[in-house]
Parts: sequence; C-alpha cells; structure tokens
Amino acid sequence: MDDEATTLRDSLYTAVGFAVLGLQQAQLRRRELQRELARLAAEVDEKVDPVLDDLVARMPEDFRPLAAGARSAAQNARRSLLGDPK
Repeated sequence: MDDEATTLRDSLYTAVGFAVLGLQQAQLRRRELQRELARLAAEVDEKVDPVLDDLVARMPEDFRPLAAGARSAAQNARRSLLGDPK
C-alpha cells in the first residue's frame, strides 16, 4: 500500500513539475512574440508615418483633428496590445 501511495505521489509531483515547466516555456514564447511584434510595429510605423503625415497635410483643415484622433487611438491600442511603453 505504501509503494502505491509513493508511486502516486511521485507521479503527481512529476506531472505538476512538467506543468510548471510548460507554463514557463509558454510565458517565454509569449514574451519573445511580444518583442517581435513590437519590432515589426516600429518598422511599420517608420514606413507608414511619413505617408500619413503627407496625407493629413493634404486634408482639409476640418478633417485634420479627426485624423489626429484616429492616429492617437491606433497608437494607444498598439501600446496596450504590445505592452510598448513608447
């Protein structure tokens, strides 16, 4: 009876250990993905911002505040999703 209880306990500890290792690995991959997405977002911003600046400059004055608000909302959403402090 003691051997069975010991085997069961050891199996449970092993399963919990593997679960902890799996969670740590998933967290590491999540952080790596978050960094990669932030890097890609910065590259996109670098290419898109000049185009948007030119587009906003060509808009009638009445629409410029709307464009600025939309741009700000998009940047805030990106910061929120990617954890980007920028």
